[in-house]
Amino acid sequence: MKLTPQEILTQQFGVKIKGYDKEEVKNFLVQVAETLENEIQEREKLKKKLEKTTENLAKFEKREDILRDTLVSAQKFSAEIKTNSQKESELIIKEAEMKAEEIIKSAIDRQKDLKEEIRSLKFKRREIENDLVNMLNSLKELIESYQKEDEEFEKVEYLNR
Repeated sequence: MKLTPQEILTQQFGVKIKGYDKEEVKNFLVQVAETLENEIQEREKLKKKLEKTTENLAKFEKREDILRDTLVSAQKFSAEIKTNSQKESELIIKEAEMKAEEIIKSAIDRQKDLKEEIRSLKFKRREIENDLVNMLNSLKELIESYQKEDEEFEKVEYLNR
């Protein structure tokens, strides 16, 4: 049975012989009603406070869920960035290795070409040297022949004199 402060204040008791002092009972009932009223008000305040606290808790739980979701999303995004960065770095390394191989191959080909050109130039130099030696020998022989002719001419001239 649920009593309200008003019901306590309006409660009527029957009178019997050798009963309680009416004024004392009335004062006690007023005190009980006031105490009950204070308890009801305190209970209502606590109930409102509990509702507000429950609302705040629900808000915080919602924020916590949002933060958790955000954190999970950030972790996934971070993992994706890391994976993409690793793939990109591997691709860059492969491209660099391919380019390095290309440069090395090009350098080797160029080295071969230069060696061939040097060999060809050495051969041409030898040919030119041989030609010069032959030409010089020919010139020497020619000069020697002129000198012999001059000597013979001088001998003939000496004899003719």
